[in-house]
Amino acid sequence: MVRDVIYKEPTGVPWTREQVVNLFNSFDLDGDGMLSKEEVKAAFKKLGSRWGGFRARRALGHADANRDGTISKEEIKDLVNYALECGYKLN
Repeated sequence: MVRDVIYKEPTGVPWTREQVVNLFNSFDLDGDGMLSKEEVKAAFKKLGSRWGGFRARRALGHADANRDGTISKEEIKDLVNYALECGYKLN
């Protein structure tokens, strides 16, 4: 049996830069000013990603300039840019 896979373009309004910054900041659950891979993964799930772990790994590759495995306040701009490039939308 063959199934057709139909991709539906997400409907809704794109997230704004400010909304994405606030979202990522809200996932700093331990309040250390850094986002761990798990915190980034949870944030991408909230953005609408079906593959939060994949997006978190890619995001760390884009934004974690010092390669310490976390996103610092200085690196958040690159994380937000990556998230906006992914094209998530509010439903």
